[in-house]
Amino acid sequence: MTGFSRRQFIAGGAVAALGGTLALAGCAPSGQGSSKSASGSSSTDGGRAGVGTGMGKHGAFNVSVQVTGGHLDHIAVLDSRETPGMGDVAMEELTQLIVDNQTLNVDTVSGATLSSMAFIGAVGDALEQAGEDAGDWKKRDKATPAQTELPASADVVVIGGGGAGFAAAITAANEGKSVVLLEKMGVFGGDTALSGGEMAAPGNWIQVQEGIADSPEALAEDMLVGGDNVGDPALVKIIAEGALDSSQWLTFEGGVSWKHDLMQFGGHNTKRSIIPITHSGSEMTTKLTKRASEIDALTLAKNSQATELVKSGDAVAGVKVKNTVTGNETTITCKAVVLASGGFGSNIDMRVKYNPAMDESILSTDSVGATGDGITMGEAAGANLIDMEYIQTYPVCDPETGALLYVGDVRLESRAIMVNKEGKRFVEELDRRDVLSNAIVKQTDGKAYLLFNQANADPTGLLETHADEYENLESRKIIVKGDTLEAVCEPFGVDAAELAKTVEQWNQYCKDGKDPEFNFRGDFNAIEGGPYYLMAYKPAVHYTMGGLHINTDAQVLDNADAPIPGLYAAGEVAGHKMGTNRLGSCSMSDIYTFGRIAGRNAAAFSA
Repeated sequence: MTGFSRRQFIAGGAVAALGGTLALAGCAPSGQGSSKSASGSSSTDGGRAGVGTGMGKHGAFNVSVQVTGGHLDHIAVLDSRETPGMGDVAMEELTQLIVDNQTLNVDTVSGATLSSMAFIGAVGDALEQAGEDAGDWKKRDKATPAQTELPASADVVVIGGGGAGFAAAITAANEGKSVVLLEKMGVFGGDTALSGGEMAAPGNWIQVQEGIADSPEALAEDMLVGGDNVGDPALVKIIAEGALDSSQWLTFEGGVSWKHDLMQFGGHNTKRSIIPITHSGSEMTTKLTKRASEIDALTLAKNSQATELVKSGDAVAGVKVKNTVTGNETTITCKAVVLASGGFGSNIDMRVKYNPAMDESILSTDSVGATGDGITMGEAAGANLIDMEYIQTYPVCDPETGALLYVGDVRLESRAIMVNKEGKRFVEELDRRDVLSNAIVKQTDGKAYLLFNQANADPTGLLETHADEYENLESRKIIVKGDTLEAVCEPFGVDAAELAKTVEQWNQYCKDGKDPEFNFRGDFNAIEGGPYYLMAYKPAVHYTMGGLHINTDAQVLDNADAPIPGLYAAGEVAGHKMGTNRLGSCSMSDIYTFGRIAGRNAAAFSA
């Protein structure tokens, strides 16, 4: 399962799991003297317990509370599968806040709003079950979280708490510099935590063991061709040559673990993408957050929005910061700044400004924090913007929410086919994201369907790894499982008879080892027998290729292509690397390679 299957968040008392049953302090576990009812359970000291349910971003979870004499002693969350480092952190912080202040009058944690709302509602439900008036608890004095005290100055300020930001901050701090990492949301991770975390790394250990020939030059060629040769070859070369070393940095500096498996994303001509052990970018961001918190010279500050770059002459000399909880504003003076604040996929006005087709009718996979702040600040400080019109949609997304569908990665394991409502294949499944997206929107209803069977799903482990997503999709009938093709086609109105012909034809291609229709470039895996799965999807905005113009040293360039002294950028905020289209898994190679370059050079500049 993604994240964790059982976890307790505790404040004000000890909680232990005994024999699979939650035991609260002062309350015997079920079957050992306690009696539970709909109105709560009583313990020997007069306390009462209650259990509430919340529906988070990744499914339902239960919350247990213990109340003694009207005092909330503690809260425990069971069976939550919210995103590690985001939803679970929000629950931990809210638990402490609610118990310490004896109130439900608390705000949601930005960046984990759905998880926060579900958690607060579940605690209120549990309090009702324990005999309390949740409405009264919501009217009590408001409680706000304690805020990190920002230093007046630092050698380096890093803006953005995703993968690129952590890479830059940790690298600069390891160079002996004082560093402040600013994150405007209430949790760290950004789009990195929401991603699958797969990373293109030519020459990786799995390729070596499996005898797969690959090279940085081959990756660079795929990236350039995949972006229609619009990207800067010099920047692409840096990414391709640094990717393997960056993956090893994540392993040994960050403690990231990997699956012994590879993926082949669309546009890549070989399997080269390594996968985090949890099949999620949160494996990276949670480990990097922990590593960063262990470095004395590095200050981590959430709810801290950079609003303006301060300049002294031509050089960047500080950052204006607003606390998003208190509204307080301050300025941190510094010698260098690294912008690592991500793209603008969630800023519809900015999307439409540069590409009118990317309007509000197109949903987004991105974090709500992906609003282009760094691009705006950089431009105001004299930076040149480049490739801003190139906005990528990811083809396999939830048709109702826009969320990227990780169950759909069975396609990237070469174990699924893409069909339309007429039951026919219409594109090569491993083609570029823009090619797939453009093909999908031309189909009936602007949707497509992914077909695979149990025999192909099992080797990937994706239905287990992303069980929370699968259950959510199944409950909304976005994905349907059935023993026959007719059974999975009927809910969607897909032509079952034509799909049967398509499957028969596909299976013949698998026997022949070639696809004369669309030239499939992956491994051939036949779809023979049920149970079958059919999943509906459509494209959503996923990545913005444009941003601040940088050079190979991660320096931000002005309109005359001259470096702005003291200003660096890494990750999605920096443009001209991916061209018109980014190949899957190259973002991770980019953010950790250029993040480390930016951190190292910012540290050197601040000497």
